[in-house]
Amino acid sequence: MVKRLITAIIQMRDADLATSVLNQAGFPVSRMSSSGGFLGRWNVTLLVGIDEGQEKQVQNILTQICRKRVEYVATPIDGSPFHLPLSTPVTVGGATLFSVKVERYEEM
Repeated sequence: MVKRLITAIIQMRDADLATSVLNQAGFPVSRMSSSGGFLGRWNVTLLVGIDEGQEKQVQNILTQICRKRVEYVATPIDGSPFHLPLSTPVTVGGATLFSVKVERYEEM
C-alpha cells in the first residue's frame, strides 16, 4: 500500500539507470521530463510511491546512482573588449528529494 510519495528531481543522464534499479528493487516509478533553474538543463522528475519504512532504501539507491558532477558554464566578462566568455565551474547533479505522506491512494 502506498503511504508516502517520493518526488526525485535528477539529471537526465541518470534517469534510465535510476528507473531500472528502482524497478528491479520493487519500486514502480512514474517519470516526467522537466527543466530547471540556474542552468536550464533538462532533468527528470521521478514519482515513487512507497510503503512506510522504505524511504531510506529509495534514498540509498538514488544516492548511489545520481552523482554530482562539475560542468563548465560560459559567463560573459563585463567590460571586456573581447566577446570571449569565461568558463566557470558549477557543481550539478545529485538528486533533490521530496517526501510527502499520502492521504489517499487509489488505482482505477
